[in-house]
Amino acid sequence: MSKRKFSLLRRRDDFRTHLTAVDIGTEVIKALVMKREDDRGIVIGVGKVRQSLTDMQAGAVADIQSVIDNCDRALSEAEDMCQVVPGQAVIGVAGEQIKGFSTSASVPRQQPQSRITEADLANALQVVQRRALREAVRQMSQELGVPEINVKLVHSAITSVRVDGYNVTNPLDFQGRVLDITVFNTFAPLTHIGALQTIAQELDLELVAMVAEPYALARGCATDEVYEFGGIFIDVGGGTTDVALVRSGGIEGTRMFALGGRSFTKRVASELNMSLEQAEQFKVAHGEGRLPADQRALAHQAVTPNAEVLVQGVALTLDELAHGEMLPPAIYLAGGGAGLPEIAQQLSALNWTDYLPFSKPPTIRVLTPADVRGIFDTTGLLVASQDITPMGLAHHAIQLDRNEEPMGGVMRRVMKAMKV
Repeated sequence: MSKRKFSLLRRRDDFRTHLTAVDIGTEVIKALVMKREDDRGIVIGVGKVRQSLTDMQAGAVADIQSVIDNCDRALSEAEDMCQVVPGQAVIGVAGEQIKGFSTSASVPRQQPQSRITEADLANALQVVQRRALREAVRQMSQELGVPEINVKLVHSAITSVRVDGYNVTNPLDFQGRVLDITVFNTFAPLTHIGALQTIAQELDLELVAMVAEPYALARGCATDEVYEFGGIFIDVGGGTTDVALVRSGGIEGTRMFALGGRSFTKRVASELNMSLEQAEQFKVAHGEGRLPADQRALAHQAVTPNAEVLVQGVALTLDELAHGEMLPPAIYLAGGGAGLPEIAQQLSALNWTDYLPFSKPPTIRVLTPADVRGIFDTTGLLVASQDITPMGLAHHAIQLDRNEEPMGGVMRRVMKAMKV
């Protein structure tokens, strides 16, 4: 049982006004306690706990009890800092089996002169979600080599609605012959989601949402300009690299592959005859520019081959996400691995236009915590690229209550009826 339970029960007044964002990273668990102020989130507590090598594999939980203990410590650290114990939490979902993609459907209406009702909207959403579920099962079954896999919906968001080709924010009461809807969905294997639900339950957290971390990152950092012209967000974590594509005014797809900072650490340890702990410290010091010139050259030589492989993985992922259409020429880097200069160097060196549908070579920019919209840190502890992902989760948590009705309500009812 969580050591935090009785403290939580004594502080029920903070239950609704405060939230926790939990990033269960392969290397480090990060917990942020924040206070909701209108459409802003004020971070008042931060906890960070390093995981052992066997706790996570490729972004997925490998040892539930150990991860629970680590989360408990991170949450307690954050809560002790601000003397607040929220009950509600948003947890990030990562791992190479997480699939995020947009699905569209055009639904003709028998009586175009009649006004669009909630029933019309619900019918269109059911068409979209059935199609999305079939595609998620097909993709995961193919990748895992099993005939059928139990897939769970992580979250959904309506990204585009058109009536006879005309973009609308709320289709109710419009007239038209064809209703076009695009929904972004994230799916994960039931085993993966069940582990996170168990962790939340054991920690006495009311899990208000699980969200794919690349989706939260892109949503938290995408400006109006990015939504207008598009952007590619890359989060280099400890166990995986996550990619999110923003195009045509919305988040179109996310993918993850199992190559991250841990592989760089192992490479450094092997090349320079260090222990993993020494290699991790050496790698971090290199990323922060604290090594003398001779050691910096050694670090550069050790990590460059992995950076080349990672960039090739990004290119393959973007080829899959592009679907033959033009990609936006702007790449934004985040995550602990983003501190390694070799990754940005290799991204800049690749001849993107020779292999992928870019109109020109993309610009590369490393994000900072200041790029996360609507989240303000009062602790002074969120200063690095690795802090951007939990801040993106915090942004998602703050936005949850701002889902526009009635479309948000219709979506929830459709999902409940479909039991996905």
